Amino acid sequence: MSKRYGLVAVAVVLAAFVFENYYLRPGAEALRDRLSSEYTMMQKEEQYLKSSAAAGEDIKAVSREVGTLEKGLLPEKSEFLAAARLQGEVSDLAAKAGLSVMTIRPMEVSQAGSYRSIPIYFEGSGGIRQMGDFLRSVESDALLIRIDKLGLSITNMQNPKDLKFKIQVSGLAKL
Repeated sequence: MSKRYGLVAVAVVLAAFVFENYYLRPGAEALRDRLSSEYTMMQKEEQYLKSSAAAGEDIKAVSREVGTLEKGLLPEKSEFLAAARLQGEVSDLAAKAGLSVMTIRPMEVSQAGSYRSIPIYFEGSGGIRQMGDFLRSVESDALLIRIDKLGLSITNMQNPKDLKFKIQVSGLAKL
């Protein structure tokens, strides 16, 4: 009888050893690997959610900035009226700066995405200080006016402050 208990005890120990080594350890390792991969995936998803929330904030900020910039567009719907408005604005800025405008004319309108670029060309004369005042007033004007081309030349070698200018500017209008 004691041999029988001994054999049963050895069989139970052997069964426990086999159960642990062939069933519990592989199952635990598989579970650990699966948890590790799911944790990594969860971290990636968390990073994605954080970045998408930040991207949403960036998109809102850009949208607000575009709205602010669009207030500086030419509001006229026709190309002719937009060019006339831009010519008037540039003439006023030049007159306030003390520049003498001799020629001003519209140029061919081009399309830039969902906007129209309305260019005008003008030439005239004035002093260096007046030219600086004009450029500052273009920069601070309510309309978005871009200087495309600027050519300056000295008209009198005895007085190099007198300049002749040729400028092409453009404004944007929505299609």
